[in-house]
Amino acid sequence: MAKAECECSTLGVFHIVGMGDSEGRDKRIFASLENVINYGEDKWWLYVSRCSACGQDWMIAQEERIHDFYYLRRLSHDEMQKISAQNEWPPDFLSFEEVIKLGPDNSHVATFFDANDLTDTIKELMEARAEITASEVAYLFCLSEREAKRLMDRARRMTWSQLRPFA
Repeated sequence: MAKAECECSTLGVFHIVGMGDSEGRDKRIFASLENVINYGEDKWWLYVSRCSACGQDWMIAQEERIHDFYYLRRLSHDEMQKISAQNEWPPDFLSFEEVIKLGPDNSHVATFFDANDLTDTIKELMEARAEITASEVAYLFCLSEREAKRLMDRARRMTWSQLRPFA
């Protein structure tokens, strides 16, 4: 089996890759990346992959709930050593709220979701940070503040058993 070609040299220190983009860039980038470390259950979106062609390590946040992007951060040898030996991760992607925020912060946003499907994610964000405001939720999901307030009220009323489970 032929080794996949490497796209690492075309990527900066931080790179945003759309999931299922029409040009197939995501498939080309991930063709040589192999998952080597998952952060774990409480940070299900975060892992490290290594390029099988050049050996470059990447910290990757996979955000498929809202904006459908992979966020890649090039890791130095020292950073990779800290992750593998001490489970000490760089802070960039440790909060799911911060990962979602990367979309609007970098002008990469989804516009195809049903706002009512956001209730479970909003509830999760509210539990992670009780003081999150409607203005912040509106920014994260590219909604009006009025719509964000409505969804936050809905999330407050719902129990976890009423929400849809994530895979």
